[in-house]
Amino acid sequence: MTLLRFPEGHVAAVRSLAAGRASSVSDRERVSHVVRRLSIGANALDVANSSTVDEAIATTLDLSAEPASMPEFEAPADFDAARNPRDLQIPLRHWLEQMVVSPRRIEERLVWFWHDHFATSFRKVRLPYLFWQQHATVRLHATGRFDELLRAIARDPAMLDYLDGRTNRTGAINENFAREVMELHTMGVGGYSQDDIVAAARAFSGWITVPGGSDRRRVADAKPWSAVFVPTRHDDGVKTLLGVTGNHDMDDALDIILEQPATATTVAAKLYQEIVGLRPDAATTERLGTIFRAGWRVMTLIEEIVADPVFVSDEAIRARVRNPLERLVGVVQGIETIAEAGRMAGAILNRVGFVPFNPPNPAGFSGGPRLLGPYQLAHSLDVVGIIARPAPDYAVDELFARLGLFDISDTTRQVVAAARDPLSRIALAASSPEYALT
Repeated sequence: MTLLRFPEGHVAAVRSLAAGRASSVSDRERVSHVVRRLSIGANALDVANSSTVDEAIATTLDLSAEPASMPEFEAPADFDAARNPRDLQIPLRHWLEQMVVSPRRIEERLVWFWHDHFATSFRKVRLPYLFWQQHATVRLHATGRFDELLRAIARDPAMLDYLDGRTNRTGAINENFAREVMELHTMGVGGYSQDDIVAAARAFSGWITVPGGSDRRRVADAKPWSAVFVPTRHDDGVKTLLGVTGNHDMDDALDIILEQPATATTVAAKLYQEIVGLRPDAATTERLGTIFRAGWRVMTLIEEIVADPVFVSDEAIRARVRNPLERLVGVVQGIETIAEAGRMAGAILNRVGFVPFNPPNPAGFSGGPRLLGPYQLAHSLDVVGIIARPAPDYAVDELFARLGLFDISDTTRQVVAAARDPLSRIALAASSPEYALT
């Protein structure tokens, strides 16, 4: 099976749409845009039940439904048992299921955003149970307060392992987490010096992860697979961090970082770009940063972002490249007969390096035009592997509506309509230039 053939090429067709050279935006497409950006996938039922943009916003921001309970995942008996890579399927399958079916749409978008923001990878931390704990932490705080999420992640066992916090101790300071917490998680590049990194690392020292079972390195009375502070490993000397001098510990250092105006503006601008698909201008960035810093309430920031007229503007629609996870979830939501979705999803996402819990580096997953390479586009067809045979025989308009697409070019419509069988029709729609963007 081949990708859609366009005179100017598939990537050029996608870039043409992203540049706004498509036809005018219909009301249905604008409503679908709201649902796509404030959830994972298209959630075609939400689109169908929303007659206006305001109704779609209200539906996707609604958190009144009870959160889904997390399935049982027993703590491993010992370190050897904890390293079974198959156990990563437990949190992965649960998470993918929630992306597809949870009525708390914005929660799923934010759980994904924060997971990527505080990237932690199984490539290094090969302990699935720690990722289960971290996912529970992110889910707990995703729609709450950023400052509380930041504090929880700084003590999270998976993060302590990933960025070497557990080896950071007095006399052997490790700077990895201190550097990344300022550059990637809070302030952004610049605004701090190497001396600030060292001071923050000293403040963060003393935290370790506690192995399970009967391991002799366990700290007395500490819960297995948890993080614990060991005073004798902490550098309790005077430190100067970002101009503030004192005997700082982890909470002191995080307070100082949170007090920097750059933290609020950097995080707010990143979340704006995730939701709107465009970078905020300087005035918007400052306004959102001020609002965010006032209470660190994530949903207050989301509401301000969504209230910006740019959010539903023609310019914002299809301004983002749809990542492989969004592609997969959208197909699962839209196609009624799905076979072995949980088993196949990991393999499909692995081929393009986009498996949750396994980002390529501390900066998280790739995005934007980097997702439009020939390899990634070719493997966009892999999503058909989750569709049961025989595939449902949808008419072209119904198929695109199920995928949350309404403004389709004549070329795309003709190519999909000419497919030789229902499965090919679904595959071509899911690899179309229109579906490549969200």
